[in-house]
Amino acid sequence: MFAGMDDLDTITSEDRDAIFARVYVEQRALKKGNAAEIACVRAGITSPELNMSIVASRQLARPEVQRLVMAAEASGYEVERREYTRDLFLDELQAVVQAAMDKGAYPSAISAVKTQAQLLGMLDQTVNVNHSVSAKDLSLSELRALVAREVIESGGPSLIEGEFKVIGRGEGRDGKLDEGRE
Repeated sequence: MFAGMDDLDTITSEDRDAIFARVYVEQRALKKGNAAEIACVRAGITSPELNMSIVASRQLARPEVQRLVMAAEASGYEVERREYTRDLFLDELQAVVQAAMDKGAYPSAISAVKTQAQLLGMLDQTVNVNHSVSAKDLSLSELRALVAREVIESGGPSLIEGEFKVIGRGEGRDGKLDEGRE
């Protein structure tokens, strides 16, 4: 039908009516109770101020749309088995929205609308990936490569410069007194 969602911005109202009529006949043949609402969603006919059932009933009441629906029915449109597609999921979610709204289950309706928006790519999704590496998990060659890379990135090995002096006498490791050395 269309290559992408951007193509929906360039279609005319006559194109939307033709899409609506074709999808409406198809959905009615599939015995969908909300065929008109699904057809409105597929054709991109929406109104944020109105319930989708009102938009659908107004669309169906238009004489030019009725003619297009009759023409689609007269063409002997056959319903063929469909694969799972994004549009199928959007249609099913629209049915959930309508059923939830009719029963006053607003959290369910909101959840279905959010899922529709995710399918359409309208919501940002953040994915966090946590990865940790421990020295005990690395082989000796991997550790050497890691140290070599750090030395190269830091500009060479780090050295601490200074003087060493023994200040007085003390016991050494062997327990004997050491003389102070310089």
